[in-house]
Amino acid sequence: MKTMLVITMGLALAVTSQAQSRKTIYVDRMEGLESFVESALEAAELPFDFVEEAKQPEMKATLAKMHAAFGEIIYRHKLGRNETHRLELLDVERNKVIAWHAFPLNGDDAARRKAAAEFAAKVKAAWAKRSK
Repeated sequence: MKTMLVITMGLALAVTSQAQSRKTIYVDRMEGLESFVESALEAAELPFDFVEEAKQPEMKATLAKMHAAFGEIIYRHKLGRNETHRLELLDVERNKVIAWHAFPLNGDDAARRKAAAEFAAKVKAAWAKRSK
């Protein structure tokens, strides 16, 4: 009987700690990239529960533009690259970027899927460091 009580208490603590470690996340509109990002984050098996923005999420995945149009031209001319956009995972409460991934935004689904997967990998690595 005592053993059963100890096992039950242990399971209750494990479930509680696991529930506390999960975070709510909102994937913002991203010019058609949001479905790829959400799928990549789910595939990475991160402790996120996806919610609507109205439910005040703890984390937010968003698409940020790095340069203005003129800055984009200079950036491409000087560096030969056009990584003008970046995906960011933002801790809403602290207003701090936890992970980001710069990439060129284009209409190719394969490139969008690849950018989302690379972003999810960076989020997973940053989350592992943060959890230590």
